[in-house]
Amino acid sequence: MFSKVQINHTRSAWLSACFLVGAFVCILFPVNSFAQDKIYKTDKSIIDAKVLEISTTEIKYKKFSNQSGPSYIVPVKDVSMIVYENGEKETYNQQPSAVNPSAKTTSANSSAASGPVSSIDKARNYILTENINEAIAAYGKLIKTNVTDPVLLAEDAYSLALAGIYDAALMRLDRCRSLGAISPEINFFTSQVFALMGYNDLANEYWKATDINKAPGWIFSKSVVLLQKYKCKSPVSSTKSRDELIANFKHANELASQNQYFQSVALFHDIVSIYPNEYLPYVGYSITLEKTGAFEKSAQTIEKAISLIGTSAEDQSKKQLLEKRLATIRQNMTLLPSPYSAPAIKAPKIQDVASPQMMAYAGGMMAPSYLSMNGRIGYFISESSNASFDVGILKNAEYSSTNLGLSVYNQKNGFVSGAGLLLSAANGTTTFALKISVGYSKMNKNRSSSFNIFLDVNRTLAKESYTTASLSIGRSFYFGKRK
Repeated sequence: MFSKVQINHTRSAWLSACFLVGAFVCILFPVNSFAQDKIYKTDKSIIDAKVLEISTTEIKYKKFSNQSGPSYIVPVKDVSMIVYENGEKETYNQQPSAVNPSAKTTSANSSAASGPVSSIDKARNYILTENINEAIAAYGKLIKTNVTDPVLLAEDAYSLALAGIYDAALMRLDRCRSLGAISPEINFFTSQVFALMGYNDLANEYWKATDINKAPGWIFSKSVVLLQKYKCKSPVSSTKSRDELIANFKHANELASQNQYFQSVALFHDIVSIYPNEYLPYVGYSITLEKTGAFEKSAQTIEKAISLIGTSAEDQSKKQLLEKRLATIRQNMTLLPSPYSAPAIKAPKIQDVASPQMMAYAGGMMAPSYLSMNGRIGYFISESSNASFDVGILKNAEYSSTNLGLSVYNQKNGFVSGAGLLLSAANGTTTFALKISVGYSKMNKNRSSSFNIFLDVNRTLAKESYTTASLSIGRSFYFGKRK
């Protein structure tokens, strides 16, 4: 269907060239083509190459864009990593993480003690402690012994994306999907890779947290911090001219023909971001999105393509073909099982995390020769306990005191008990006093306040100690529903 749309497209010369390449690839699907190796240098530059030979001191290669041209040499000391066309990688000259400069020594010693294969817990811990280079190396060792573990591949893709090695991360995701694996964990890491690349719209397609679709517990809370710190602030486009656009359009179709759909999705995303008013790239983009299970985004992309088509008779024919494709995608959205449905990213909500909850109490009792007033404002330190700042006034015919202090209260099944230390000013003297409280609390229906009765007993710590008891009736107010 994509090829039909291309064959009829004659709006401009460059799109015709795109079409001819894309149609050829799709018709002869799959095709044989050369994939490129990536040489990552220590200065952060990347060479698209065909690696020919590696010695202990140098790497010999040809430029990927000119494989019949001369050979080049780069010293090994200037290279940090090579990612081969099949997704395998070799690391060189890895530097310790800036967050923990001493981590490399520790890692090396641990590796020597534990042998050549790292544990999954060690690899995850490197991510949690932001030792990203060590995490990449640890995952690499694990994958060498288990190349068919999809979750391991997805986690490795995440570690590579944290380091900004996006091409290799997408290769890992494609390898993971080629195994036929779909799970909440894999979707989560897929979403995180695209989020780290700065492709928020794609990240929003591959993950939605639900009661069933849960993120891995070991990384979920930390992932928010890592995303903020390592996210690509301004995604660098590889498409800078129309010639490069045509080459990338061709490459995106070639990747799709080799079932490298995530790599193709990223390349098409780049193309339509720079040339948003040409309908043809949206068609290829929609196909690769559908292949990765992002049906909703695929449908939106086809709708965008339809909106860009003109009003001529020829254009109407193209529009009808795309409308049929759109109907097929929407039908697939309703027929395919839930693991294939297009998810959306969801960061952990603040209310999902234990948050501070405050309360306040005011009460007392008044009679002709007796006055007792108490107030406090507190903070819940658990679901049933709160720490409070207390203020109290007690007056009778022979005695008066003012009390300030701190107390801890616990409530269970409506009964309340508490204890605290007060500074008591009474009859011209100031001393410390111990406070013991018991009472009963009756919550209202919406759990925003409660009716309380307290009996407070204060015993001073002075040499000539005295004990007072007071009764207070009042109400507690909760800032938010009571836990």
